[in-house]
Amino acid sequence: MTARSRNHSRSRSRGVTPIAAALAVLALSAGASCVWWLGSLGAARDGHASSSADAAQIQSAAKAFRAQHANGCPTLSSLQEEELLSRNVRPDDAWGNRFRVSCQDGELEVSSAGPDRKPNTADDIRATR
Repeated sequence: MTARSRNHSRSRSRGVTPIAAALAVLALSAGASCVWWLGSLGAARDGHASSSADAAQIQSAAKAFRAQHANGCPTLSSLQEEELLSRNVRPDDAWGNRFRVSCQDGELEVSSAGPDRKPNTADDIRATR
């Protein structure tokens, strides 16, 4: 074996080939994407839970309003003005949609558009009596 062929085979054994580096970058990117995706699933579940809790608290305040006022349907503003609604309750769901209070046929409902931001779809946040 000549000195030149020994040096050439040693240089191949030192360092990382471009293909191995590209594969490593792809593997790290895929791993980071999976971690981000799993985290966003958890955030969506947390958003739904916190928004449902806020809707239930708004509904309780709306029931108290209806007990004091025989006629009319409360608004979020009227619930806040009469201090029936805790300051900790957010007027919007986790996705920035305002909660709505509706009173129809003796039914009191608090709802928001939910994650898709479209009202009257399956993912809406609802609290009904």
